[in-house]
Amino acid sequence: MIPYGTAAEAEAALGRGLTPAEAAWFRYSAAMPDHWLLWHNTFILFLAHMVVPLPLALLERVAPAFAMRYKLQPRVRLSMAAVARYFGDTIRVFLLVLVPYQLISYPVVKVGGIRMGLPLPSVGEVAVQLVAYALVEDYLSYWIHRLLHTEWGYHKIHHVHHQVTAPTSFATSYSHWAEVAVFGVPTFAGPTIAPCHVVTHWLWFAVSIFEAISAHCGYNFPFDPTKLIPYHGGAEFHDYHHLVGRQSNSNFSSIFTYCDYIYGTDKGYKYYKANVAKVKAKLARNSTEREGRNGFSSTKLD
Repeated sequence: MIPYGTAAEAEAALGRGLTPAEAAWFRYSAAMPDHWLLWHNTFILFLAHMVVPLPLALLERVAPAFAMRYKLQPRVRLSMAAVARYFGDTIRVFLLVLVPYQLISYPVVKVGGIRMGLPLPSVGEVAVQLVAYALVEDYLSYWIHRLLHTEWGYHKIHHVHHQVTAPTSFATSYSHWAEVAVFGVPTFAGPTIAPCHVVTHWLWFAVSIFEAISAHCGYNFPFDPTKLIPYHGGAEFHDYHHLVGRQSNSNFSSIFTYCDYIYGTDKGYKYYKANVAKVKAKLARNSTEREGRNGFSSTKLD
């Protein structure tokens, strides 16, 4: 709750006029308790997990020709029963894990120093914090993911997520409840270590969930905005991890690829990519040779 009764008091405390964004923030949040501001994340999580995947799930069913060109596993078509199962599990995870997580997180982030009032952070400050949070989340998630691929971790917890061998948007949260809870720690770690404004907090959760959905969408769209992220793994990178499944010793990173590169866990993926490139080159060469022979035969007949 902002400790100023009026906008004029806020401006006097800041020693300057409010920006349009700050004036809007004052009107919206001046009388709102801090815990309600933080719990906006629950609404963001709902939209991200329930609404954002819907167009991709519809694409999975309709599968127009233009989209199938970008599908990473075009021979795999999910049934409506599978989509419904993933959606149902997403609801379960949201209600039983994510909502309680948000409710109990307030004391932690409040003690950590999250800001709710004025001034609002600058664009540069937000950008630096988001990059820092992504690096922290990626590093911690990498090692958690590797631990989940140990014998005990996989068979007790992680095997649920790997029931999905061809990722789709609603399968992002299709996991054992313990896995969802554990992977929440790296997401909260950055804002806890380096506290931010609650607006940045909202944005961080929205960006991190959108990136996870993008990585699980099953399509390698050329216009995917996550492709703008340097050293980003993306859908193709993570699709290989699901395709290989339990035997996978590659592609554990959640956002970037630097951990897999540093610790040598991208070798299987590189080998796979090299073989795919060889096969495509051979098919293209054979196709060219066939066209050449057909053209020669046609010339002789003429």
